[in-house]
Amino acid sequence: MQRRSGVFRPAIVALGVFLGLAATGCSTPSQSESETNTATTAEIKPESMTSGEILYVLETINLGEAEQAELALQHSRNNEVTQLARRILQDHTASSQAVDELEQAVETDTESASSSISEGIQFQVNAFLEDMAGLTGYEFNKTYLEKQIVLHEVSLDVVRTQLIPGADEPAVLDYLESYRDMLEKHREQAQQSLKDVL
Repeated sequence: MQRRSGVFRPAIVALGVFLGLAATGCSTPSQSESETNTATTAEIKPESMTSGEILYVLETINLGEAEQAELALQHSRNNEVTQLARRILQDHTASSQAVDELEQAVETDTESASSSISEGIQFQVNAFLEDMAGLTGYEFNKTYLEKQIVLHEVSLDVVRTQLIPGADEPAVLDYLESYRDMLEKHREQAQQSLKDVL
C-alpha cells in the first residue's frame, strides 16, 4: 500500500481527542474526561467514507502502532513492555497484510484515500514519537504503556463510531469487527502491563 499525502481537510470533532492528547503530551485522561470524550464522539454523525478511506485509516493505525512497537523494542529492557510491543508489532504487521488483501478483494484503491481521520491519527503517531524521544528506563516504560492505553482507546473509538457505521462493504465490516477485537485485546494487555510496571 503506497502512502501519498492528500490535501489537508479540517479534522472532524471526533479527532479533537487526538489533538487534545497531543496538546497535553498524550497524558492519560481521567475517567470523567474519558467518558466526556467518548460521549462527545459518539454523538457525532460518522464522516462519509469510502472503503478505500476506511482501509487507509486502518493502515495508518497499523503503521503507527508498528513504528511505536519497534521503538519500544529498541529502548526497553522491561519484560512487560517488550512482550506487549512484540504482540502489537506482530498483530499490526499481520493486519497490514490483511488490509492489503482486503483492498484487492473489494477492488478499492487507498493510494489517494487520505481523510481527516487518517491525518489525525498520523498527527498523533508523530506526537507520540516526539514525546517519547529522550525518555529512558522506568519513565520510558511507564509512558509507553500509558500512551498505548490512550491510543488504543482513541483507535477503538474511531473504529466504533466512525468506521463501522460508515462501512458498506460486508467484507470491510467483518474485518472492522475483528480489528476492533484486536485493539481491545491490546488495550487490556497494556492496562495489565502498566499495573505490573507501577
